[in-house]
Amino acid sequence: MCGRFYLKSPPAEVAATFNVDVRDNFPSRYNIAPTQPIAVIFNNERRKRAYGLMRWGFIPEWQKKPEVKPLINARSETVHEKPTFRNAFKRRRCLVPADGFYEWKTEGRAKQPYCVRRADESLYAFAGVWETAVDPGGGEIDTVAILTTAAGADLRSLHRREPVVVPPVAYTHWLESDERDAKQVDDLLRPGPGGTWEVFPVSRDVGNHRNDGPDLIEPVRLSLFD
Repeated sequence: MCGRFYLKSPPAEVAATFNVDVRDNFPSRYNIAPTQPIAVIFNNERRKRAYGLMRWGFIPEWQKKPEVKPLINARSETVHEKPTFRNAFKRRRCLVPADGFYEWKTEGRAKQPYCVRRADESLYAFAGVWETAVDPGGGEIDTVAILTTAAGADLRSLHRREPVVVPPVAYTHWLESDERDAKQVDDLLRPGPGGTWEVFPVSRDVGNHRNDGPDLIEPVRLSLFD
């Protein structure tokens, strides 16, 4: 799964990478958690590529009240057919910019967090689906979930799932294809090939979503007695 990630690339880099107008001067964020607003690239009502902020925690269009537990991930194997995500997958796919994410693994008496980033440390995009839903106050809110798939060779020993990453050459197809050719995106719903990811242990401070800063992605040395 993907339950925490970070985006340290500046707005200008996000704009250039995804060919969108980014007017928010957002800061680097090293501990993005569920229910928080996140940067999302999507096609707007004019079918033009756009940038916006959405709440990380998907709410289906038919859901009258927000879920107590936000739906932060969607399984790529069932996203086509599950009523919760089916319509969004057909018509409202999106890209979630990221520089890396975190996974936890039980080691000794505690869970140890690991940072997972591209081996070349480049900015990339998670595959996502989004929906406009009703918030607790009765207003509209855009919400998003990140797609996951079975972990590939790089991450299999860390976790059984990993987020789906859309390659740059497929950005347009992922965003613009509709329900008539949605099946053509199935080839994108796969783990990264071996050598995609770099994995290393980081401070347990990342477990508290209130903590933020570049120190959270600094490698740490593990003790045999932890």
